[in-house]
Amino acid sequence: MWSGTISFGLVSVPVRLYPATRRQDVRFHEIDRSSGQRIRHQKVIEAPWSSDLPAPALTSPGGEGNFMPGRKGVVPTSTWPPRFMEPRPAGAAQPVAAADVVKGFEVAKDRYVTVGREELEELAPERSRTIDVEQFVDASAVDPIYYDVSYYAVPERGHERAYGLLVDAMRETGKLAISWFVLRRKRYLAALRPQGRLMVLSTMFHGDEILPATELEPAQPRDLSKKEREMAALLVNTLSGPFEPERYPDEYRQRLKELVEGRAASARPTAPEVLTGSGVNDLMAALRASVEQARRAPKGRAKPAARRKRKTA
Repeated sequence: MWSGTISFGLVSVPVRLYPATRRQDVRFHEIDRSSGQRIRHQKVIEAPWSSDLPAPALTSPGGEGNFMPGRKGVVPTSTWPPRFMEPRPAGAAQPVAAADVVKGFEVAKDRYVTVGREELEELAPERSRTIDVEQFVDASAVDPIYYDVSYYAVPERGHERAYGLLVDAMRETGKLAISWFVLRRKRYLAALRPQGRLMVLSTMFHGDEILPATELEPAQPRDLSKKEREMAALLVNTLSGPFEPERYPDEYRQRLKELVEGRAASARPTAPEVLTGSGVNDLMAALRASVEQARRAPKGRAKPAARRKRKTA
């Protein structure tokens, strides 16, 4: 889906990017109940234009004339009156041609500043075929919350040696590469990190896109005893094991596929009893019971998660 070079210092490694993930959601189309035909969506104006609009009130960002405010936004005077200005019956939907659709940013309630396609093209980054390494950082210093979409970065033929050298160096030093690259006219912040003999490139959220969690953190409990902490650690260790993704299938998607394919839905297991308590004795009892239950559970077999009971009206 993308080809270019990883560039760090004076070294360049040609690579190709392949998607590392694929959504498996069951997707539906909208169908008309009576005719069975597929429903298509159309761009329309929320309210019909009328001839009693107020005078020009908003100046365009570039000073190129005025904007004429409408009931749901503003329109440049250079296009006034638009083709869909003819009087219409009250409440009638008015289709809009694709050529007449512009981007609008809401600056106040029901008032917009429009930006043309040409202006957006001027602001877009230059096309590039380079993954520019900005800095190598400790892999442990980057919280996974920053990762968004991942791709496999595969070396071009004849460049496996330089590629392998970079993978080994990053693994041995425990580093990942903070990089920039352009994909589909958008510039992405990304992280290059080793995974086996490959490198994975993950697009990243910017710092101001991560929501602060300081106000969400609960207060540190001060009355936890040493025995409670030891029992909790014992429970964690008892339930520990290797990460095996195949043990955690999307059961909802499987049931949905069975429903769509006309197969009988499988019986849903009842939710197991959960011990809870706020007191010290209740907490210790719940921890002990959980440890015993974990010890009795067969190893290597996934345990279905308890489903929440749906509230009835």
